Amino acid sequence: MSEENRITKRERTRAQILRAAARLFAESGYSGVSMDGLGKACRLTKGALYDHFNGKDDVYTQCVAHYVEGAISDIFSQSLTGDDSSAEAKLFSFLENFLTRLQDDVVLRRLLQRLLIDAKGVDLAAVSEFALLRPFSYVVDLLSQYKPGINAKTHIYSFFSVAILGEDLRVIAELLSPEFKGIPATQAMLEHFRGVIR
Repeated sequence: MSEENRITKRERTRAQILRAAARLFAESGYSGVSMDGLGKACRLTKGALYDHFNGKDDVYTQCVAHYVEGAISDIFSQSLTGDDSSAEAKLFSFLENFLTRLQDDVVLRRLLQRLLIDAKGVDLAAVSEFALLRPFSYVVDLLSQYKPGINAKTHIYSFFSVAILGEDLRVIAELLSPEFKGIPATQAMLEHFRGVIR
């Protein structure tokens, strides 16, 4: 077998592990996944997993960073980013696409939720650097341009936190505030955010 075929097979196996790990960690959280369970889900031995990763922490960090980074890249590609668009248009285009992706992609939503609750003992700095810093900095910059003088970091952090939890809390929100019924979640979040930053 040539070196090129070995590398290709290795890359395919690694991608398979990352996909399976993302689903498992999204469903069960960091503490609910073992290397044995991941091996079974991938139909690989535990030794084969260690051939690709240094351990559970490494798998977790890399799978979350890989999955979130891929989703964020998709969101950027679907959003207005050109110089011919205003900061406001680019900001709300990105936020709308982010909310839509969270609504449609349960694995992404759960991985982000798990980061919020499972962060203890996990290399959160590595995940943040690889997957979260770029979109956070981007929207903070846009909000600062759109609304100079506003505490953009606090508002964007709050938005992302509510967005990540919001889809799953929608049922409770509709019970507490029946006026939310019938309003699409994305539209409601964007309207709320516009009101907050006024």
